[in-house]
Amino acid sequence: MDIHDIDINAIADRYERAFRREPTDRPVFNISYQLGKTISYPPTPPTIRDQWFNFDWRMDCAEKNLENTGFLCEGFPTVSCNLGPDILAGYTGSELVIESTSTNWARFRVSDWSKEPPITFQKEGFYWKETERFLKLSCSRGKGRWLTWSGDLHTNGDGLAALRNPQNLLLDLYDCPDEIHRRMKEMHRVFEQVLEATFAITLPGNQGLSSSWCVAAARGRFAAIQNDFCCMVGREMFDEFFKAYVEKEASLLDHSIYHLDGPGAIQHIESICESPHLDVIQWVPGAGQKPTSQWPELMQKIQALGKGLWIHGSPRDQLEILKQVKPEGCMYNLGFPNRDEAEAWVREADTILKAKCPVCSGNTRRSPCKGI
Repeated sequence: MDIHDIDINAIADRYERAFRREPTDRPVFNISYQLGKTISYPPTPPTIRDQWFNFDWRMDCAEKNLENTGFLCEGFPTVSCNLGPDILAGYTGSELVIESTSTNWARFRVSDWSKEPPITFQKEGFYWKETERFLKLSCSRGKGRWLTWSGDLHTNGDGLAALRNPQNLLLDLYDCPDEIHRRMKEMHRVFEQVLEATFAITLPGNQGLSSSWCVAAARGRFAAIQNDFCCMVGREMFDEFFKAYVEKEASLLDHSIYHLDGPGAIQHIESICESPHLDVIQWVPGAGQKPTSQWPELMQKIQALGKGLWIHGSPRDQLEILKQVKPEGCMYNLGFPNRDEAEAWVREADTILKAKCPVCSGNTRRSPCKGI
């Protein structure tokens, strides 16, 4: 199913209202489901590295996936040009260790900051040139069919940790704080330049829209930002080294979502939400933790601090969350094995909305998409 089968402008309008946390009849529901077709995929490349960098094969697989995917409410097709979580380090010259089809990591290269040249965006380097090729291919093949989004950019403290090793970086915060302040400025400049280069390709290719690994249909420049490293530092140190970069990064974007990962990050929520340009928080409890619906006080606090919520989890979990939080600024994300289950969830969601606000229901479903 392609973008021309749905009203992407109406979907973007509802996302825009959610980013602004405007009063609404219901939250955003990004819903996809399987059509039940028998799909024949192209042969898998022989090596893990080929599976990352054979972009024609990855595009062929993406097209096959979309052939078997339908959408309801604010669901829409996207294609990821993701090259792994430490790709930002790769753009600065680090080598990536590629031993898995699902993730990769940067080889730590900094043993002594005093011997490390300034951190810069290597625009002619292998990893950016490959990203550029991937983005252009997706935008070309996907024009009028899907929104292309770039990779998972681990920004802020995560960027330095990928160069230095998190344990060493923790010691550096004590041993050479001035050096870390300088290196944070350098890494932020890299992030800024990567965004410029990325949006120069994707915005024209997406007809002025953006998406991200935290999926949304946004007008203008949109990305997810994060700092998983923050779980290992206290509030005072976070505020000294990292807080300002939440706002610096968000201010480079028209819309932004912050990925808040794990209980150790909760201590920083007030500092993070003080960023005026930041729109939405994605709360991820983490492996081994209770599901998202069992953190209602945190989600309500995020809303009280003036931010929206990007919500995922099981369909049942998300129905519970729907009961717990206000609809304004909320973006729910769900996938189903078939349309019947998707529509049943929508009916349950409508019942919950009616119970919460009898005059704010009845608009949960949009007209069926063409071509289904």
